[in-house]
Amino acid sequence: MYNRKIIVRLNKRRPLASFGLLIMVLLLSLSLAACSASSATSKPINPTAEVISGSAATVVSPTVSSAIATVGPINVSQPVSQQPKAATSADQQESNTVVGVVKQISPAVVTIYNKANTTATSRGRNINPTQTTPGTRTQGIGSGVIISDQGYIVTNAHVVEGEQGLTVAFNNGKEVVTATVVGVDTDGDIAVLKIEGAVPAVAKFGDSSKLQIGETVVAIGAALGDFRNSVTKGVVSGLNRTLDNSSPSVYVQTDAPINHGNSGGPLLNLQGEIIGINTAVLRSTPSAIGAGSDVAEGLGFAIPSNTVKTLSDQLISKGAVTRPYVGITYQMITPALAGSSMGGGLTVPAVEGAWVHGSRGAGVVVGSPAERAGLKDNDVITALDGVALNDNNPLINVMMNYKPGDIVKLTVQRGNQAITLTLTLGERPKNLN
Repeated sequence: MYNRKIIVRLNKRRPLASFGLLIMVLLLSLSLAACSASSATSKPINPTAEVISGSAATVVSPTVSSAIATVGPINVSQPVSQQPKAATSADQQESNTVVGVVKQISPAVVTIYNKANTTATSRGRNINPTQTTPGTRTQGIGSGVIISDQGYIVTNAHVVEGEQGLTVAFNNGKEVVTATVVGVDTDGDIAVLKIEGAVPAVAKFGDSSKLQIGETVVAIGAALGDFRNSVTKGVVSGLNRTLDNSSPSVYVQTDAPINHGNSGGPLLNLQGEIIGINTAVLRSTPSAIGAGSDVAEGLGFAIPSNTVKTLSDQLISKGAVTRPYVGITYQMITPALAGSSMGGGLTVPAVEGAWVHGSRGAGVVVGSPAERAGLKDNDVITALDGVALNDNNPLINVMMNYKPGDIVKLTVQRGNQAITLTLTLGERPKNLN
C-alpha cells in the first residue's frame, strides 16, 4: 500500500526515436499555485505532487473466456420482476442527447502533439529527467478544444510545457496542422493556441456556476494518446473542490472516466457546452478508515468553464493574465465549521464567509490592499459587492470577475459588528506562489 496521494496530470509524453517505434511514457504530475484553504465539506487533499517514472506502457488484455460471457436461453419461468428491463424512455432520451452532443462537439476536439525538451519544468517540478537523457526531445500528447472560428484552441498549460513545436490533429485523424502558442497561464493551467485556416467546428462555453451535483456530463479526449476523441460519460460529483491548501484553484469533480491524454479536453453538459477543461485525476490517498492507503476511482477534476473563459479571454487579448490581489490569507467557513474549536484557544467565527487568519502568522499582508482598506485578523468577509461568500461560492470564484484597479465593497463581520469596507484591488505580484 502507498501512504501517499497521487494526483496525475493527463497528458502523455513519448520519447521520439529517429528510426523505430515510439516508446510510450506516462507523465504523471500536478502542480497548483498558492492561496486559500478549503472547508470541511470540500476538504483539501494536500497531495504530494509526484512524477512517477516507468518504462514502456503495457496493455494487458483479458482472456476471451474471461471477457465474454456465455449467453444461455431465456428462462421464461423467471418472474418478470427478475428479468432484464428495457431501457426507459428517459434513459433512451439521455442516450440520444449524449449522441447528439458528441456529433456536434467532437469535430471541435483536437489532439495536440508537443515536441518538448525533457529538461523543461512546470511550476517547480521536473519532467521525469530519469526517463530519458536530459535534453532528449519527447512527444507529449494531450487534447484541446476549438473555441473560435478564428482558430483559437484552449488546452492545459502542462500540455504545451517546454514546447519546441506543436501540431494539432482533427478528429478525422487525416488533417494535421501546425499550432502556435498565443499565451500560457501556468497558475491557472490554461493555454491558448492558434491554428490557421478553416476549422471544422467550434464549441461554446457554458456557465459553470449553474452546474448541479448529479448533473450528467460528457468528457472527450485522446485517451492514452492513441484513442482519439474517446467519449466517456458521468456526473458532476462535486463543486468548488480544492486539491491543495496552497492552491487558489477550485475544480469541478466528476466520475466520468478520465485518462492520460485527456488533459485539455472538454467536459460538456448535455447542451453541448464546455463546462470544464479536464486537467487531473486522483489515484490514491492515505486511508481515512484504517492503515495504508485507499485506491481512488472515479475522481477526475476539471477547471470550471467560467475560470477558463476569463483566463483564455485575457490570453487572447494580451497574451498574459493579470490577477486581482487582496493580500489576505483566509479560510472559507462552512456551516459545519462555523463556531467550532480549532484548538489552542482558537474558535472559528459562527458565520459563513472568508475568515481572515494565518496559520503561520498574520492573515493580512503588510502594505497590501487589504491592510489599506482596514481589514484585520479574524474578520470574516461575508459578501463582496453584495454577493454572498460561502462554501458554494468561495472568494476565489467571485474574484475571477474582477481585475486590478477595481473598487469593491466588502461586507465584514468583526466580532458582533457588521461593517462595510471599500477596497481597491491590486495586481497579484509575479513572485507570489
